[in-house]
Amino acid sequence: MIFRNELSGLKRIVVKVGSNAITKKSGKLDTRKIRKIVEDISDLVDQGVEVILVSSGAVALGKAFLNKYMPEADKIQLMHSASSVGQPKLINTYSRIFEENQKLCSQILLTHDDFRDRKRFLHTKANVSVLLKNKITPILNENDSISYTEITVGDNDHLAVQTAQMVNADLLLIITSTDGLFDKDPAKEGAKKIDRVTLSCDLSQVNFQGKTSIGRGGMESKVQAISKITPLGIKAIVSSKDAERIIVDPLTKKIGTYFSPQNQYDPEDRKAWMLSTKKPNCFIEIDETAYRKLSENKPLQPEGIVQVEGEFYQGDCIDIRYKNRLFATGICEYGNDEISQIMGYTSDDIQNILGYQNSNQVVHHLNLVINKEGIEDERVS
Repeated sequence: MIFRNELSGLKRIVVKVGSNAITKKSGKLDTRKIRKIVEDISDLVDQGVEVILVSSGAVALGKAFLNKYMPEADKIQLMHSASSVGQPKLINTYSRIFEENQKLCSQILLTHDDFRDRKRFLHTKANVSVLLKNKITPILNENDSISYTEITVGDNDHLAVQTAQMVNADLLLIITSTDGLFDKDPAKEGAKKIDRVTLSCDLSQVNFQGKTSIGRGGMESKVQAISKITPLGIKAIVSSKDAERIIVDPLTKKIGTYFSPQNQYDPEDRKAWMLSTKKPNCFIEIDETAYRKLSENKPLQPEGIVQVEGEFYQGDCIDIRYKNRLFATGICEYGNDEISQIMGYTSDDIQNILGYQNSNQVVHHLNLVINKEGIEDERVS
């Protein structure tokens, strides 16, 4: 197997497979597609390439079985129940087909806390490393049966990115319904595929439409997720589920969209962990005074905050923006509800406003990563 030029020396990859890649319209599993995926992974393992699979599909599969049992369940109840019904069916199918190929797979179910908590993060990393060393393919999925807002990763695009950073992968391969990134909705006439992307460039002309009807993550989610790992020197490809060899073809042929690495941070660095575990669609907007202080490696105080967006909690990593553009990433000492109450006030006011005080800072300077490119375009933050 000869890899494309950009992937020479490929040793470890994370493959993310979306729900629409392995399920039929009915929600039932497409075992033909799963068999092709497993056969490709088996071939790569035989070539000495370590593969970690992040697979969606449990919720979609579970819903197909639950519709007649829980017709009046609310959305959250249905997702939790569908995940708990679908996940064993999904992993049993993978396990059976891996064994047909004389290979073993394992199951690891994770939540955001498993990445946010440094100790749990390192334990998970050690477990995955042992499995790979013994040529066992780890299959990861978010634990949707117990996930709630505080601990949800977001979607499996972000789970795959956090996994790629955790294992220091050479490549993240995302399999989806379209053959990469397009300049407008690929369903529309005249849409052109973008073959190569550097995420520090301006993507304001790109139309991020086309969210799938089965999964949670559309193309914008994928690009936002990928933007967390390209600064770590990790390459990424988005490719179609309809390729003849779903995994091997984008590794050996010029198909899909290739995202160039930037090598700004060491993937083993704690700051790399912070970048990859930040919560999607959550940010703090700061004023000019706070911007200058952070630039001088000083902490973020509440008086410098002018806006807070998204739902997050103490200990979460989120983006920090200035003039609506990404400036830094930091670990917060307060959640969004608390920050919305104390922003604009001094640190001396926190106790009186909240009735308690976790810290006199919103983000400590040691828990801060300044964007090395300067201020990026909002679309790629």
